[in-house]
Amino acid sequence: MYRLTGVLTVLIFIAGCTANIGYQFADTLVEWKVKDYVDLNGEQQELLSEKVDELHQWHAQTQLPLYRKELKALRDKVEEKSLTQNDIGDFEDTLWAFWENVLIKIESEADLLATLSVKQRQQLVSRLEEAQEERYQRLKEDKEQSDILRRLDRISEVEEDLEDILGDLTTEQDKLLRGWVSDSPQLREPWLSYRASWITEFEKALLKQPVDEEKMSSLILDPKQLRSESFQQKSEESSELRNKFLWDMYQSLTQEQRKNVIKKADEYIDLLDSLIKDFSN
Repeated sequence: MYRLTGVLTVLIFIAGCTANIGYQFADTLVEWKVKDYVDLNGEQQELLSEKVDELHQWHAQTQLPLYRKELKALRDKVEEKSLTQNDIGDFEDTLWAFWENVLIKIESEADLLATLSVKQRQQLVSRLEEAQEERYQRLKEDKEQSDILRRLDRISEVEEDLEDILGDLTTEQDKLLRGWVSDSPQLREPWLSYRASWITEFEKALLKQPVDEEKMSSLILDPKQLRSESFQQKSEESSELRNKFLWDMYQSLTQEQRKNVIKKADEYIDLLDSLIKDFSN
């Protein structure tokens, strides 16, 4: 969520996450990712394939239509110039609600974990910890770079995304972008600490005999319970600043940029329509 591309990311965020050719092969990609963390036997692999296929079908048939509906409503408000600042916050809440839908579905299909042997569970935890250590190492390397250079990299990254949707930014929009990047709290390090806490609790639940299913469900459905008070406060501050930035960017749109936003939204709506049709058969 932290990689934001402006008003127009709010406009197309959901569609952009799903409406591309890779969505057709998402089940295969998920299976490959799971194999990065644990070596499954033949029976477990079949069970995983079955569950991932079911999840993929469920998502395409039940969630994509919701994404399309919200995207179309937001697109129309941009065209009609009726979008309000509250709409931006409401849309972010809707994004989280859609994500919670996925978590609920994943939790209901998480019994694959109970089929893992002790050795496989230990392997899974070990590889999660290795991946976490790699993230810490990348953070350490990035922190060796000056704050100014890191900020410029961030500005360049978001600017590129924005211009892909809007076209060239105006001087005012460039100033808004730089101000938002400068004012936003740094969340990467507290997020890594939060993730480390989650992995620790996951390990405890997974290595119990049998698996602590109640604890596992809690970790999947409500991972935010492990956020520190400081991290939660920073996250809320970041959300407020992001929404203000989005609103300011929206208000600054030129007529040509507004047309570009609507055109981009229409492209994603068409892609969603195509995917919904493909998976309805």
